[in-house]
Amino acid sequence: MTFRLRDFQPEDFDTLWKIDQQCFAPGIAYSRFELKVYLRRRTSFSLIAELDSGSIAGFIVAETGRRRAGHIITIDVLPEARRLGIGSELLEAAEARLCAAGSERVALETAVDNASAIAFYKHHGYFLVKTIPRYYSNGVDALVMHKDLAVTP
Repeated sequence: MTFRLRDFQPEDFDTLWKIDQQCFAPGIAYSRFELKVYLRRRTSFSLIAELDSGSIAGFIVAETGRRRAGHIITIDVLPEARRLGIGSELLEAAEARLCAAGSERVALETAVDNASAIAFYKHHGYFLVKTIPRYYSNGVDALVMHKDLAVTP
């Protein structure tokens, strides 16, 4: 299965929302309103993993922040497209864009019970910073993880 990365287009929205609903449990998945807000933020960007067939297999939403820190808002890959390198390429491309925008560090949150996500992020150099109790609307705690980005002069 081959894919390419591209920037988000407004006509992708419904597909992205449906993918998010498949990837996350109620209380963690975004409402349509929440996802629209994150995609429309002035400082955010979204990258799409599009298969050769033209269908979307996954996406990432990230934003540049203050104090030279970026933030991964969400990364979603359809269950049937996992373990093909899509998540890794999305994450690495977002990190590169954040670094190019001046971010020296990137942060994200993940549910404490999402073992595969925690392992994925650790594999990519993220480390645990703290736990936020009852972060998600379903009452699940979140782990805050950071990664230091390479700074090029």
